[in-house]
Amino acid sequence: MASYVFMKILESSPRRYDAGISLLSLGQTNRIQRDIVENYITASGEVLEIGCGTGTMAILCAEKGASVVGFDTSHQMLSIARRKVAERNLTDRIQLREMAAIEMDKNFGDETFDRIVGTLVFSEFYLEEQKYVLREAYRILRPGGLIIIADEVRSNSPWKRVLHLLVRVPLMVITYVLTQASTKALKGIEGALTDTGFEIVHEERSLLDSFGLYIARKS
Repeated sequence: MASYVFMKILESSPRRYDAGISLLSLGQTNRIQRDIVENYITASGEVLEIGCGTGTMAILCAEKGASVVGFDTSHQMLSIARRKVAERNLTDRIQLREMAAIEMDKNFGDETFDRIVGTLVFSEFYLEEQKYVLREAYRILRPGGLIIIADEVRSNSPWKRVLHLLVRVPLMVITYVLTQASTKALKGIEGALTDTGFEIVHEERSLLDSFGLYIARKS
């Protein structure tokens, strides 16, 4: 998937990351992050963000009053996130950690969070990693807690997939030449969520059905 490779390039220049992600999703990420915070984050809630990047989503959640733990593997982006958090005087509400998603079992106890959020991060995981992260998310969410996933997905419409490829192919070629790496959009995330035990309570798609938002509840 082009978004994965593009993000890896952006990570080499973290100061351009937020603008690049907005461009990549044609503004969908910014809109969906605001919608998530407005509709699903509570002032007294405890939130875990998987792949927090430069801290944009964590800051939005904290500004609403939530307590946030965010983690990422990029030291550079976490440095920018910490600076942004300090500038907004949110260090008492946001805790940032440098770690990988596959370390969740060692870092978080059972039923610790009310919400778990991941935007443009699940598409970076291999299938087995996705399953692991979903199992861990189920374990560390409190009963009734929500996992919120916003990411690129595969459209169910053949003609929309064609249009999407026409937009993506030039970027895919350039980024593959630069990195020799790529991945695919999320496929079957609905089944993966329900297989883990989650109940999907809301789903929507935008951008030629290629960008999806999934809200799922722990029983």
